[in-house]
Amino acid sequence: MSKTEDKKKVVRTDFLEDKIVSVKFIPNETNGIKDPKHVAYGSLLNGAEVAIPAPTMDNGKMKNLLTNIEKEGLESILKGVDLSIYGTFWKEGGGAYDMGILPIYLGKDEMRLDKSDPYDYIKIKVLMACPVVANSHDEIKHRATNRWVLTSASEQMAQEINKVGNKVQAYKLYVKYEDDKEVLRYALRNLGRNTNRSHKLDFLQSELHKELEKNPSLLCSIMGDEYLKSKVLLETCYEFGAVNKVDKKFYTLDDEPISDGDAPFIQVAAEYLSSNLGQEMRLALEAKLKNNLK
Repeated sequence: MSKTEDKKKVVRTDFLEDKIVSVKFIPNETNGIKDPKHVAYGSLLNGAEVAIPAPTMDNGKMKNLLTNIEKEGLESILKGVDLSIYGTFWKEGGGAYDMGILPIYLGKDEMRLDKSDPYDYIKIKVLMACPVVANSHDEIKHRATNRWVLTSASEQMAQEINKVGNKVQAYKLYVKYEDDKEVLRYALRNLGRNTNRSHKLDFLQSELHKELEKNPSLLCSIMGDEYLKSKVLLETCYEFGAVNKVDKKFYTLDDEPISDGDAPFIQVAAEYLSSNLGQEMRLALEAKLKNNLK
């Protein structure tokens, strides 16, 4: 027998890492409940759980969760378990269900999974393919269906570092504009808060400070916008009847688009008013606004 024939195929299991992955609940406040101590906070009752089965595609067939290397490695460790998508392991009443791997029950409490454990590794792969579970914090904002997120200690540490940095920057922006009532109102509106002209400056400052504590990164993106002042000018002019807004597009009272030819949505209009080309129109709007405020 030749050396080549004698050589055994190497089965890799190095994908099993000594690493803990946490599955954390993402509270959803669309039910209007903002008190974390409330039994229904986050749009899920305390003690309630959602069962996550093996994922399937639109045609009802099982999704292929594992790479060939993962499948071979896990099968060698689990001794005789067939992880093929055509096998019984993934079906109700099959191996994963008999072993208690599936379904995975997710609730409000954090679940910790060990990537060095083959069973936990399978659970992680199932959750990674689940439409209600984000694979990272960055993915949360891109998919509205997320109810849980997979995260690790290193990602959580990075998140905390970013959070501290965002908070510092948010405070700087808050201090910069704390006496500008229209900027504060604009920021609060874009943070989902209702405001009106009668609100006093100290009230607006207090409310914005609360939002800063809750979501400093979002406040940074709103108040750190390089076209902030132009956007505030546009919305204030509209509120006081100095410009028209049709289908979210801004026009002068003479129906002239506030742009250099593109559809005058707020971003385009703000960029135009901030450019050299738009300075004459900007000055005209500021003058009209000033007259309306008298």
